[in-house]
Amino acid sequence: LTYSASGLPTGLSINSSTGVISGTPTTAGTYSTTVTVKDSTGATGTATFTWTVSTSGGGGGGCTSTQLLANPGFESGDTGWTDSGVINNDSREPAHGGSWTAWLNGWGSAHTDTLSQSVTIPAGCKATLSFYLHIDTAEVGSTAYDKLTVTAGSKTLATYSNANAASGYALKTFDLSSLAGQTVTLKFTGVEDAYVATDFVVDDTALTTS
Repeated sequence: LTYSASGLPTGLSINSSTGVISGTPTTAGTYSTTVTVKDSTGATGTATFTWTVSTSGGGGGGCTSTQLLANPGFESGDTGWTDSGVINNDSREPAHGGSWTAWLNGWGSAHTDTLSQSVTIPAGCKATLSFYLHIDTAEVGSTAYDKLTVTAGSKTLATYSNANAASGYALKTFDLSSLAGQTVTLKFTGVEDAYVATDFVVDDTALTTS
């Protein structure tokens, strides 16, 4: 796949191989950006979104407030993400927003699913990762048989399991300011044992600087 973008804020660019948008905006304003992805057959897909770049930042040495992840709500399918086939619009696990989610595991057999994206966090910025997570399971009791681990680079942010199953989505947030100035891989890894299914459903991710 190859990626291109029009209407990016001044100072930002897109990696034609990965689709990752990076850089530091230099001019305040509102920008309508369209990202186009093309495969080897010439087929294309597009996603359009809006950036608002302000001149003031909060606690980040003048950083602008920017959302760094490509395709954060999965509405453009696999665009921007590397995954084991978990991004889908299967109505059996409704989305938090839109129609698409990343649905890891739920096989009821020994299986590992992954979802990841590489992102550069600008130096000197405060950075916050957020996502919505829904867990349902057929496991019984509080023993953690099936697990979802969330990492940023070599840093483990959290581990969830079948014991955390609950109705609806829960918002999860993490401070990644210590990783500013680095390019890190954000990764969700779901590991299921050989018996009974647990579903880990991720939606509406964001990595926001300020």
